[in-house]
Amino acid sequence: MDKITVQQAAEKWGVSPRRVQDLCKRGEINGAVLWHRSWMIPFDAEYPTKNENNSNSDKEWKMPRKAPFLDMTDLYTEPGTATAVIESLADQPEAQALFSAEIAYSRGEINKVIEQAKYFLNSRSSFYGVNAGGMLLALCAMWKGDVLLWREAKKRICEAPAKSGNDNAIMALSLACVNSAVRDLSDYPKWFTVGKFGHLPPDSHPAARVFYIKYLLVYAQDMAKSRIKLPDVTGLGLMKTIPYITEPMIAQAQAEKTVVPEIYLRLLAAVAYHQCGDDNSAIEHIDKAIELALPDRLLGILAEHRRQLDYLLDDRLELASPQACRKYKELHKGLLEGWTKLHNELLSRNVSRMLTVKEREIARLVAFGLTNPQIAKRLNVSVDTAKQSVYDIMNKTGANSRDELGEYV
Repeated sequence: MDKITVQQAAEKWGVSPRRVQDLCKRGEINGAVLWHRSWMIPFDAEYPTKNENNSNSDKEWKMPRKAPFLDMTDLYTEPGTATAVIESLADQPEAQALFSAEIAYSRGEINKVIEQAKYFLNSRSSFYGVNAGGMLLALCAMWKGDVLLWREAKKRICEAPAKSGNDNAIMALSLACVNSAVRDLSDYPKWFTVGKFGHLPPDSHPAARVFYIKYLLVYAQDMAKSRIKLPDVTGLGLMKTIPYITEPMIAQAQAEKTVVPEIYLRLLAAVAYHQCGDDNSAIEHIDKAIELALPDRLLGILAEHRRQLDYLLDDRLELASPQACRKYKELHKGLLEGWTKLHNELLSRNVSRMLTVKEREIARLVAFGLTNPQIAKRLNVSVDTAKQSVYDIMNKTGANSRDELGEYV
């Protein structure tokens, strides 16, 4: 098929049909022709990065918010309104394309996002456009398990045309975001590690809070696995404090009506509760996150957290929408393969994707230092069953000891 319709082009590029029609009328889409009353567009046509015929083509597009991700700002305040927000940005084409790409990512439409991200990585794009394009490309590399794409994306983030101290801080925040996605704690600005965000533009605070909790959660998990040590803090000590930090942030996200940050914060709180054994509290947050995510089909966000929430998220999503649950599991299958490959290569780890959901949960509890009787009590099984499961997991992974098992989860 060598021609596509305006509607198909709009879906491909993540913009409104009206936007595509306007570009066709102005001659900005190469090869587009008017057939009767409809525009026909070459299948391989690219979304125009600038208007070659416009004397103002060198002018940078301005973003409506100063934030690494527009979908984490108050542009998107109500579940089910993502399409309406995209349409409302028709007179701001770069913002419209960026917000659309971010929603596509949250839906797990990774191939579409990779194509759209290239639009922002041209020299004419604004700082926030290049920065966000690099972040999206890095996150897509995580889903694909593509190390070269990951490194190229981080390079592009660093090449964004920063013009102020605020821009440099946003760049550092963005690198922290993509590092947290693969559990890499090696390179964070000091101000980020202690949660000092006062120098960031206020529009960036909702996203900063999400990334900060992700950082703390990874830190707490590594501490529980004895990879990191703090004076007077052992085991799940830090993990147990994360809900106390996250709950006020969730209330703030509700007050600000920032949908995507609230979904992330609730899922991160659920992870902390679940891994500390409080599944009732975890379920409360999971159910609310699902309620917020389903109207716009933001299943990619849910898939990102399946690995750490085990059957808990599966069961709650199955109750809410069996069809959505099937799609979410399909998305997670691809994500798990890509994430594991990228994580292991970047950090020289041996995380296994061969474990079942239940085996992964048991292996994590072993890594956190729980004994067989404690695991049996947590999972409501016999001690003999827990003991046999641990033995089977060690054989499957090749771990030589319980302490070593932490390297595989």
